[in-house]
Amino acid sequence: MKMKNALIVNGGLNSTKRDQLGNYDLIVAVDSGTEQAYKLFLKPDLIIGDLDSIDEKTIKRAEKDEVQILKYETNKNETDFELALKHVIDKEIKDITIIGGEYGEIDHLFGVLTVLISFQEDQQISWIHKDQTVLIPNSKKIAIGCNVEFSILPFTNLKNLNISGAQWNLDNENIEFGKSVTLRNITIDNDIEVSVEDGKFCLIYKN
Repeated sequence: MKMKNALIVNGGLNSTKRDQLGNYDLIVAVDSGTEQAYKLFLKPDLIIGDLDSIDEKTIKRAEKDEVQILKYETNKNETDFELALKHVIDKEIKDITIIGGEYGEIDHLFGVLTVLISFQEDQQISWIHKDQTVLIPNSKKIAIGCNVEFSILPFTNLKNLNISGAQWNLDNENIEFGKSVTLRNITIDNDIEVSVEDGKFCLIYKN
């Protein structure tokens, strides 16, 4: 049976609560993210990483639970998170949720975001980060609720950007990378529609 959605529990601190999450066909824990998964009463299907930051007791618990473990060398060209995301994408899963990795050094935070942008093709990827969600959508219709503050953050120039269902709509606007015109908007409907002819962006909204 083809898997439709996946949850990746990244290492680092996590403030996401269990009731913010749904049910997933695949749960992947990234190294010490295994401990965060267990704290949320989630049993991983897979643990991936070099296992340099995971407690030995947690590894033994996972082994007892018969969780699959993919261990990599510490010195490698990809981060544990990249390996986990690639594993999920290779399974052709189109709906991916990520939690964890909320705190730490700024290069790690930006590193997660740039990895998401570079890996995303036809997947919808959501990163629940504290009280906000970073969304890289795979369709123009996006349901985030009414009267919700959101921003569109371009990672390239955006060609013919359209926004509808918001307080400030756009119609075939070309947005240069680095411009702030798409920041701090508000939804006026439960659904908004965002489309672009060419370019990469993420949408950030309050949970």
